[in-house]
Amino acid sequence: MGTETVKVLIVAPNQVVRAGVRTLLEEQVEVAGTVGTVAEAALAIRRDPLDVVLVDTGIAGGIANVLRARRGPDVRVVAVVTGEVPPVAQLREYVTIGGDGIVSTAEDLGAALVAIAAGRAPGGWISPTLGASILRVVTVYEPPREVRGESVTPSEHAVLKLVADGHTDREIASRLQRSERVVKYHVSNLLSKLQARNRAHVVKLAIRSGLLSIPVRMDRYGLSERHGIPCDTSD
Repeated sequence: MGTETVKVLIVAPNQVVRAGVRTLLEEQVEVAGTVGTVAEAALAIRRDPLDVVLVDTGIAGGIANVLRARRGPDVRVVAVVTGEVPPVAQLREYVTIGGDGIVSTAEDLGAALVAIAAGRAPGGWISPTLGASILRVVTVYEPPREVRGESVTPSEHAVLKLVADGHTDREIASRLQRSERVVKYHVSNLLSKLQARNRAHVVKLAIRSGLLSIPVRMDRYGLSERHGIPCDTSD
């Protein structure tokens, strides 16, 4: 693949960052466009022929949502560090959830994207600058959790419980006295934070991670109706 054929979409919340990254890339690749949100990126991915989607690590949940929106593995999704290097666990997570690489504006960004688009790093591309940072950190590796409970807001948790009860967005909006648009926003955030495929999956992951509990009701014989397990009801 020649460098002139690599089409890159830049996704970054800050306009100055988008302009700066574009300047770094323009001599080596074709910048197909720049957008500031994941929603705009999803539209561009469906509309334009792209080789690489370059996502700023400053967008919360950006990599996971862009991965969900891409049409196939031929579109590479790459995280770019434009400022302070994120924690090592976060860098690892970008790769484990399916990202095609992590690059930095401190290196030859265009050359890295050309290599990634050409499939020269099938196992994932790690910038030499960031690789050195990772090696300098002495830590015990822990697999990324499916969700960080502290990142789910009280409003999102209220919506999550009603989703688990099988309510539609309209019913949830009525119960919580919120607009349906706000409810859809919370559901979208929950799907992103739990990295879930759909509403049923988000409930399953929430139960597994402890965000939701399954109530156990006892019959008159002191048996769990859910599991059929004898329970000690004595003092």
